[in-house]
Amino acid sequence: MNPLFRLGRALLGAALIIGIAVVLQWLQPVYISKELSIRLMGAVFGLVVVVNSNAIPKTLGRRWRVQSGAAAQAARRVAGWSMVLGGMGYMLASLFAPPALAFPVSAAILLTALFAATLRVTRIGTSCPRQ
Repeated sequence: MNPLFRLGRALLGAALIIGIAVVLQWLQPVYISKELSIRLMGAVFGLVVVVNSNAIPKTLGRRWRVQSGAAAQAARRVAGWSMVLGGMGYMLASLFAPPALAFPVSAAILLTALFAATLRVTRIGTSCPRQ
């Protein structure tokens, strides 16, 4: 993929996130409550994690070259899926958990997924020859 295209796509994503945050801030307190604004921003963050985690199986291949391609691809998929599920859990906890527990629960879900993905990717790295 063209690096300029990737940079443009990343900048567009960042602009979209900032735009959503500005709109949610602008809608407070007349149209939506502060609590709903925080919950919606948590859902946006979870969606960002889901979208970026979907790309994990495609991007790690350049960095981690292994002799067993099938085992490495399976490990990348496990890491990607664990982060996608973690992002979805973050989104759901941000939206539906009681306000006092929303952030701790969503952060715990995402950190657990990140730990599982890191553990799986680290196991790939131990079997990789150094470049």
